[in-house]
Amino acid sequence: MPSIRFRRPSLALGAALLIAAPALAQTYDGDWAGALSAGGQTLHLELHIKTEGGTSSAVLDSLDQGATIPSTAVKTDGGELSVLFLPIGGEFKAKLSADGKTLDGTWSQGATMPLVMTRKAPAASK
Repeated sequence: MPSIRFRRPSLALGAALLIAAPALAQTYDGDWAGALSAGGQTLHLELHIKTEGGTSSAVLDSLDQGATIPSTAVKTDGGELSVLFLPIGGEFKAKLSADGKTLDGTWSQGATMPLVMTRKAPAASK
């Protein structure tokens, strides 16, 4: 009877994939767009997140209201994001999708409402 040999997967390749994939998927930096349904109206929002020197910051644009609101704090924990806007009493909490293309979460400002934001394509350089 012939012997059957099983090949062991390469630990080096497996470890490299485990290290690289989360690092790419956990990047929140960039521009995100979404729409918030509130009080019978729809507010189009853009969230701009930037990390420099290990510290993240964000700015929220409420396009329909013509308002730009800088964040008070940006916190990340694994696949979860929390952005605080204390001057307006707002907070966006979301989970990053596995492919890094959407933030599925909630906007809280007195009431809590669902808010999904989609990563915008980077602007083409001229």
